[in-house]
Amino acid sequence: MFLEHSNLLLLDTNMLSPGKLVEHGLLGESTLVAASTSAQEVLGMQRPDREGGYRYALPMMNDRLLLRANLAPDQFFRWASDHAKHRPVSRHTDSLVVPGSRLRQESRELGHAAVAIAHETGDDRLFRAYAARGLRTKQLRRVLSKWEFLRAELEAIIPLDDAIALQAVALANAFVDSGQHVKGTARNSMNDMYVAATSLITGIPLVTADAQLNDFYREHGWTVPSNDGLYIALPSAPSDAGSSDPASTQRGDRYINRPLSLRSHVDQVPPPGR
Repeated sequence: MFLEHSNLLLLDTNMLSPGKLVEHGLLGESTLVAASTSAQEVLGMQRPDREGGYRYALPMMNDRLLLRANLAPDQFFRWASDHAKHRPVSRHTDSLVVPGSRLRQESRELGHAAVAIAHETGDDRLFRAYAARGLRTKQLRRVLSKWEFLRAELEAIIPLDDAIALQAVALANAFVDSGQHVKGTARNSMNDMYVAATSLITGIPLVTADAQLNDFYREHGWTVPSNDGLYIALPSAPSDAGSSDPASTQRGDRYINRPLSLRSHVDQVPPPGR
């Protein structure tokens, strides 16, 4: 059973801009969160021209990594920043293998928990160091502005995990079976499924301006009221989305049972597969 998330709203990638929030009166009215996939897209972490490429990915800043490196936090930041000069996709980032679907073959997702932790802690030295090495100057300026926006307006970034990934695979299969058009690359459409699955697993309504996805959500049992081109998709239970793995909903319990404040609840253990 999902918690009543009161005024929590999950913003789709196309809603992550100050102009969009002001246009639809969302600033100050609700507690806003986003999926780590959306954050990665707007922060330029993923290479849109490659199915599995990354421009940069942060290391997981947690006690386990500090212990392994045998460094104090400030020493670690200097050490990690030096490594970013040579390898902007950190070997110490979190990694999650996502099973294949009819939309996309098996893939490896990187850095989802790491960017959620960077947002949660408010200490963004690692983010700035790795973004500076992975992006060109003009793009870096835009991304740093986006980062400040995310820090100021989002209560939390919800990281991709195994439960969300499995639900996304089920949604991806349903997406292909329903004859929906794949926008851009398969990765772009799979990112849409990750965001939708985040809404399903957490029970948080998804705010989107995507009319095509609105039709897909409605076809699969979601309630989708519309207001001037803005859609707020109210998710059904995960089992309604066609998941063939009942354990996928059980592994989402750590989200479902969380208090309304999602900060300080990011799972800092790297997902299996790395």
